[in-house]
Amino acid sequence: MSGHRSSKQQTTVREAVFDLFRAFGTTTIFGNPGSTELPMFRDFPEDFRYVLALQEVVAVGMADGYAQATRNAGLINLHSATGLGHSLGAVFTAYKNQAPLVIIAGQQARSILPFEPFLFAERATEFPRPYVKWSCEPARAEDVPAAIARAYYTAMQPPRGPTFVWVPVDDWDRFCDPIEPRKVATMLRGDPELLAEMAQALAACARPAFVVGAAVARDDSWDEVVALAETASGDGLGRPEFGPQQLSRGPPAVCRLSRRGPREDRRQPRRPRPDPGARCPGLHLPCRGLGPAYSGGLAPVSARRRSGGRRLGAGRHRRRDQS
Repeated sequence: MSGHRSSKQQTTVREAVFDLFRAFGTTTIFGNPGSTELPMFRDFPEDFRYVLALQEVVAVGMADGYAQATRNAGLINLHSATGLGHSLGAVFTAYKNQAPLVIIAGQQARSILPFEPFLFAERATEFPRPYVKWSCEPARAEDVPAAIARAYYTAMQPPRGPTFVWVPVDDWDRFCDPIEPRKVATMLRGDPELLAEMAQALAACARPAFVVGAAVARDDSWDEVVALAETASGDGLGRPEFGPQQLSRGPPAVCRLSRRGPREDRRQPRRPRPDPGARCPGLHLPCRGLGPAYSGGLAPVSARRRSGGRRLGAGRHRRRDQS
């Protein structure tokens, strides 16, 4: 791969990665580097701190405590396969502690990997499993910043834990497109900060549209969707217009705000829920909660399979009963 800088490639992989670390608020790196990691620290930024450990277990242990104290992911730099191997006991502990860690280890140059050079990592992504949440060896040098960004997001989402990225030694000086950090929720329930941003965005939209999936019909949540649509209209005068796709199973339905007509006149009648104890039309079988897609005279899928796909009509059942 040529090192020529194109008009779209404005930075090196190393610069893009350190810019991501700054955006994430992680400027302390713990580690014990080797020869394949040294290009990462060429022209090391003055606003970063490198904490050198004499053994890999110590580096991971310090990053574990640092992550739990700061409530932010700890950055770790280890050497190829041997350095990671030395650290696995501490990685296991961090996994059990649910400590968010981003572990970066070196790899031999891509050009000599087919020759199995000394200190290269074979099947690199499998080595730290199952004690990391996510493990990646980017296919291209240009993919390294995106892989490290995803490793950070994954480490910070609950249940938190270590993630791992292998980076070949010659990737750090290659040119790539800069990557912008994203805000990703760090909790399983709704993130209040992100929900507030979404509410502001909806309030700024003159006529917002919502796309809802099948779970809305399955959970009988149309009233909540209507309330959200009316709230987003600003003055409470917006009335939702539902698209034609309102089946419990099928493509998403579209709800767009409109200024026409009261809500009671615009909404379609709700389908009644089937009685689990009732019997299906033309069958001597319980309905067992079939959805609105069920049509009278058709047996459930399991019954049709048993009959070879033939329709089980009432007459067929009567003959079976008489026999």
